[in-house]
Amino acid sequence: MKRLLSMIILTLILCCTLPSPALAADGGYGGPLVSDGARCLTDEESFALEDIAMELSQRYRCELYIVTMDDMGTEDAYAFAKDLYREHGMGFGTDKSGLLFLLSMARRDYALVAYGYGNTAFTDYGKDVLLERHVLPRLAEDRYYDAFAAYLNTSGEYLAMAREGTPFDADTDPEQGKTRFLIKLGVTLLLPLLIAGAVCLLWLRRMRTARPARAADQYIPAGGFRLTGREDTFLFRTETRRTIEKKSLGGVTIDKDGFSGRSGKF
Repeated sequence: MKRLLSMIILTLILCCTLPSPALAADGGYGGPLVSDGARCLTDEESFALEDIAMELSQRYRCELYIVTMDDMGTEDAYAFAKDLYREHGMGFGTDKSGLLFLLSMARRDYALVAYGYGNTAFTDYGKDVLLERHVLPRLAEDRYYDAFAAYLNTSGEYLAMAREGTPFDADTDPEQGKTRFLIKLGVTLLLPLLIAGAVCLLWLRRMRTARPARAADQYIPAGGFRLTGREDTFLFRTETRRTIEKKSLGGVTIDKDGFSGRSGKF
């Protein structure tokens, strides 16, 4: 009952907000993209985010939503966000492409769900980076406008990459590229130096018992030296190893309802 009441209240909030004629006429949802039922934002901040969301949604034909509410009346934020998306007919075009970010303030729950082309542009890795690197740290400090602005701007970058044919993923993340380069540089330069230093130290320790001698008479037995056998003994072995880099499979995990996403606490 509490969950149903939350849905009704949220529906009223969505319906009372002025629709977006431009998006509706072009195959969009037609309702507000930013619905701040929990009053986390000032009116000016809400209007500014709405403008950003509308511009990005029109440009990339994939709608970006922000919804906040006091209490969703359920423990499962992911399921609630999916129901909200379907019941309000969200999404751009016939495939209902979009990304919805939901906050429920009662227990500080969040959910991020993608549908349609949103599943292509927002991979599993991409959603994790979007949340953990850009959004959740700001939410933890109650910087709601900054968190939502980061969500929209980063989503715009992901959509731009996807439209160019390279969705943001583990293999296309510029930060991962920098990290891999530094690791390879360290292995290339530092590892050989460490190995050479260890070998030199080992040789130095073995040489500490050596003493200079003027003659080798003590090593020659009485009656002379006679060679009776030969044997090759290898004292050291050099082994070279090469790291085979494993590529991430990347991609997206889509559930039976056609959604992908994340949920948790902030």
